[in-house]
Amino acid sequence: MQEKIIDDKILEKMTLANVYNIFNANIFPMLNEEDIKFCKEIQKFCIELEPKVNTSEDVYEFFSELGKHGFMQRINVWKDYRPFGMKKELLLSINLSILDAELDAARFTSSVLCANALFHYFHHGGKNEKIEKIKDELMSGEKIGSLCITEPERGSDSVNMTTMCTKTDDSIIYNGKKVFTTNGPKADYFVIYGVYDKEKPRETMVQTLIPRELGVKTNRIAISSAPRIHIAQTFLEDVKVPQEFILADNGDGYKRLFEGLVPERLVISANGLGVCWGALIYGMIYTNYRRQFGKDIIKFEGVGFGLADLLSKVTAATALALQVGTIYDEKILFAEKPNKEVSKWTAGVVSQAKYHIARLSHEVCYEVQQQMGGISLTDNTPLDRYSNVSKIEEVIGGARNIQLLIIQNALSKIKKIIE
Repeated sequence: MQEKIIDDKILEKMTLANVYNIFNANIFPMLNEEDIKFCKEIQKFCIELEPKVNTSEDVYEFFSELGKHGFMQRINVWKDYRPFGMKKELLLSINLSILDAELDAARFTSSVLCANALFHYFHHGGKNEKIEKIKDELMSGEKIGSLCITEPERGSDSVNMTTMCTKTDDSIIYNGKKVFTTNGPKADYFVIYGVYDKEKPRETMVQTLIPRELGVKTNRIAISSAPRIHIAQTFLEDVKVPQEFILADNGDGYKRLFEGLVPERLVISANGLGVCWGALIYGMIYTNYRRQFGKDIIKFEGVGFGLADLLSKVTAATALALQVGTIYDEKILFAEKPNKEVSKWTAGVVSQAKYHIARLSHEVCYEVQQQMGGISLTDNTPLDRYSNVSKIEEVIGGARNIQLLIIQNALSKIKKIIE
């Protein structure tokens, strides 16, 4: 804290432990006993980690701390860490984002966006000791992963790629450029997509795990909203990748790409929910103790009604995300035979959740800052850090209009239901 201007009596109430207590009062009624126990485990870890977090330094030094507790990812089973599943991953992300939303975004990029491709590889029958070892390195936080889909001039068009792959007898050679590669400058491993034929991307898409030492080059992009996360433009110039690192070939890469989008967008939504809850709760604490004109400012309708409106929206959005996570677990992830209709439904509804929660995170941060006033723009509270992260929520994982396009496409199929 460069210069303290907040009143000590208010500051002493604005502890992470108090924030989690208020969060729990609002969320625990939605959860079962296993969920509640898991949340308390994460929260204990976060409270102990908080004094070590320096908001002027990169987030990556904490990956190994997360890995020691099995907190790099909880969608898939890894070692003896329990419980696991999509709902547990959502709870992990929400709670961790309340502590440090940038740390959580870098974490899930490495362990969900990147490492999930390795779990899918083994789920589909793959066998490879090197990939198994790399998966363990990513999940332990010893190494850092990145996902390379987005390309210059392509943006959220994840299908029509220009990154070209050429087959040889024993390898694939990659040539192309990716952009907005989260963790890129720090990454040890990259999951990268390319195509054999730009005119037939769906039929020829390839998903490959590429260690940095094979020739992947990155240049960091300056993104002021997330200064502690390294984001890059990534260059592939005749990068020769042995066959053993191919995760999905000959069009199967297209299937894996979309297999990963549901958990990807759900966990991004959870990060947004953590931003919402963190900003809202700090605002609730501050306005309950800040006095103006002889009374707590929460009692003024202009403040109290605004926060009440935000609380109702955030609670509803959280219920939506947790319900989708529960359905995903029961009918897809843990099911003996995943339900195809539910898979289609979740693909659509996660776009609704991503769209709604991303916008909501920005609204909550903006409105809470208005209720708190100038103090929220200083480093005396975490509000401005939440606000910065909220600016990128609508862009990562498919920009706002892409989500609306997906939702619109579902609306255009109404005729098939009624005719």
